[in-house]
Amino acid sequence: MTPVMNEKSFYNLDYIIEINEQRLNQYITAYHKVLERLTHIILVYSAIAIFLIPLIQDETSFKIKNSIFIFSLVTFLSFLVISSIFTIRLILPAEVAYLSTPVKYYEEYRLRYEEQLTDKTAINDLLKGSYISELQQAVETNKRVFRRKSSFYYSALVYALLSIIPYLICLGFHITFHEDFIQKVQIVNTEKISNFMKTDSNAVRNSGDHKKSDKKSKKIQTSQLPGIDNSLVIPSWPNLIKENSRHISNKEDSEHIPKDYRK
Repeated sequence: MTPVMNEKSFYNLDYIIEINEQRLNQYITAYHKVLERLTHIILVYSAIAIFLIPLIQDETSFKIKNSIFIFSLVTFLSFLVISSIFTIRLILPAEVAYLSTPVKYYEEYRLRYEEQLTDKTAINDLLKGSYISELQQAVETNKRVFRRKSSFYYSALVYALLSIIPYLICLGFHITFHEDFIQKVQIVNTEKISNFMKTDSNAVRNSGDHKKSDKKSKKIQTSQLPGIDNSLVIPSWPNLIKENSRHISNKEDSEHIPKDYRK
């Protein structure tokens, strides 16, 4: 019984050509979409890169010696390296199949078939067969490329996402360590300020004591010079000079003589 040669029949060469062309376009489109989704991986890398160098510096400078931090950092870097390897394999150029120009069939192949046959219907079917052969090879090639690139993308994205878990643990240690460091610096500064204030207050007290003693010295003569009546001695004052100032107190300036000693 002769099979029915309808439009959707696999005995129809035109239909076979049609479905192969559809599959070829699907695989090419899917392949380019995989490359377009590379931005998802780059987005993860960008978020990780913010604290990547500080975390490595925390380990290389031995600032954080916690075993959990070290294990998390090693795990994080391992996942990141594996993800980077798959990402590199993803972006490396691949051999994608594209169809030849039609002139290959309606001139070159047609002339070669016409050298052997005279039936145009048979030659036309043979030309379709050659075209289908190229379509099949292109579909298989692009399917293989699409699957490989899809597996690279999937692995790169999964390992990048997995690296976020130990990354967050390391980030927690990093932030906590620096907060403690800031608090210690603040405590040290507070202690220095308090010590400075105590010293300054003591200096103020001492200066007050000196002023009081000066006042007392102005009112009460402590010197007991021999052979004279010390109560009759007119006190003499030195020159008082303010630094970076032009004002100089003269020895004879009566303003520096206490009222008790003025006549």
